[in-house]
Amino acid sequence: MVYVAEKEGYDVLRLIEHGRTCYISSEYVEGQILAEWIRLCPDVEKERLFSLMREIAGQLNMIHKCRNKPYYQYVNPYSIVVTDEEKPYFLDMDAGSNEKRMGFMLRRIVRECFLPQEEAYYQKGSGKLDFYGLGKTFQYLLAAAAPDPSLTLREERRFLKIISKCLNYQSGSAYQSAAEIRKNIPQYKKRTEHRAVIRRGTWMAFGAGAILAGAWTLKEHGGFEDQAAKTELTTVRPETGETENQGDEAVDTDGKGVNMHRWMPGNAEEYLELATAYLLDLNDYEKCLYYLEKIQEYAFAGNLKEVVEALMEKPKDPGILEASLDFLEKETKEDADGRYGLCLIRGYGLLDTERSAEAVLRLGRRCLDRMDGEGEGAKEIRGYMVLAYEKMGKSEEAVRLYEEMLEKETDGAKREETYQRLITLYEACGQKDLAAETCVRGIGEIEEAAGLKVTHIRLMCQDDAVGRDFCAQTIQEYICRQPEILEREEFLELEREYGIKVEEGQVWAE
Repeated sequence: MVYVAEKEGYDVLRLIEHGRTCYISSEYVEGQILAEWIRLCPDVEKERLFSLMREIAGQLNMIHKCRNKPYYQYVNPYSIVVTDEEKPYFLDMDAGSNEKRMGFMLRRIVRECFLPQEEAYYQKGSGKLDFYGLGKTFQYLLAAAAPDPSLTLREERRFLKIISKCLNYQSGSAYQSAAEIRKNIPQYKKRTEHRAVIRRGTWMAFGAGAILAGAWTLKEHGGFEDQAAKTELTTVRPETGETENQGDEAVDTDGKGVNMHRWMPGNAEEYLELATAYLLDLNDYEKCLYYLEKIQEYAFAGNLKEVVEALMEKPKDPGILEASLDFLEKETKEDADGRYGLCLIRGYGLLDTERSAEAVLRLGRRCLDRMDGEGEGAKEIRGYMVLAYEKMGKSEEAVRLYEEMLEKETDGAKREETYQRLITLYEACGQKDLAAETCVRGIGEIEEAAGLKVTHIRLMCQDDAVGRDFCAQTIQEYICRQPEILEREEFLELEREYGIKVEEGQVWAE
């Protein structure tokens, strides 16, 4: 039984292109929100799905041509309406009729799915953030859909590259326009029945599973629904061993392949490219492992599988893991863009040896040079490097890197965490004064840092040179600014240990 939702009316953006400029107005249409449309009609023809995705990218490109506001800001599957003619429109978010829609999109569960971590709220808009939202929207669509016919390996690789370039919106290789994205979406043309019969008779079929990353369907009640894996058919030419996909024959012109592994048979290299994209672009270890298991007889894939399983917290012999990491580091030394660097750093970070710490620092410096020290990946690498410095007892280098991390980090919670780690390092080195000074500096920069305030209280209580009156006065000041400090377990322990008493807003310290 097919359930068809009632059509609703929405105020949407009407876009009129005039040369290089686009004029924008509002109009009323009837249709379904894209997320609901794909949920009720997942068995969509592949040609229709690809066409819809190109239309969405085209609409966004026109929005970016508007003079007054050259971005949309709220790109996600809940801000797009699909009409009976299957034409997509972006909601007019300035219209009062869409106020409830806006409220839903501002929910945390929606924001976390369609905004980057460093932009946790829809507070500002930009073309780059629109590309991120579009990539997430395409990811959502492909996860929720069961296109007929299924995606081929080539199409899946193409979409993986589109999505990863959208999500890596701050990188140098990021998209510069929505028109670029639209151009990269594959074209699909139906084959005639006669040609399809010839193909089935000529080629020997070889089955392979394919799962698109980020497979979830976000429901308006706030839950998630896992999607089943989707399967496509790949054919193998018996005389050469080369592969050919049934379906679309679009040429892959976007991005780089894993050229260092051309010695693999065609289908094995396709699996490796997919595994690499899931691992390095989308951090999806499960999907990466899915493809690596198909080609684990090849040395590179087998060793990469060992590392991925370790990153998934599957028990591993440290000696085997280290040997696999060493092999991969040698194999990827000529990798011009250093894509494997962060993966290897994560792997070496699992090992508790001085040699692994040296490897983290060696790879970290190489990666930061290639990244120009910017972006989320660079932040993660510095985090591993500072721990490696601490492991090797190089406190001065660790302090320098912590200070560099503070300069680069803008998120308040992450800055507080960095301050806490720096304070712990100073304490471990016996530099109590520097620990206290750093704590006070952090409190001055991050007003809401309740954890730093409790740490400062602890440092004062432990220091015999700090007068009890001054200590009580500081505690009282902190409590007045953030009463929730009183409920923190760390503060309750300090009360018991140091005889701190709080009554009716007054504080005494024994």
